[in-house]
Amino acid sequence: MNIYIGNISYRMTDEEIKNVFAPYGNVLSVKIIVDKQTGRSKGYAFVEMENEEDGQNAIKALNETEISGRNVKVNLAHKNTDKA
Repeated sequence: MNIYIGNISYRMTDEEIKNVFAPYGNVLSVKIIVDKQTGRSKGYAFVEMENEEDGQNAIKALNETEISGRNVKVNLAHKNTDKA
């Protein structure tokens, strides 16, 4: 299950995000989205969890909570349907 986490601290690392989600289930991957020109975080990331139930539990528990001093938005990631 792919999860979007927005409004994260620009200083958060993949490992820190993984540690936030780990209590809810097996985290397969974390991808912080970065600006191509500056290499800095854009303030959001995607977390892939092993199964849907764990992902839903993480969304319910973490959405609108404070992580590293910021209230984050956590929800189901939508598939990118844009064809560039």
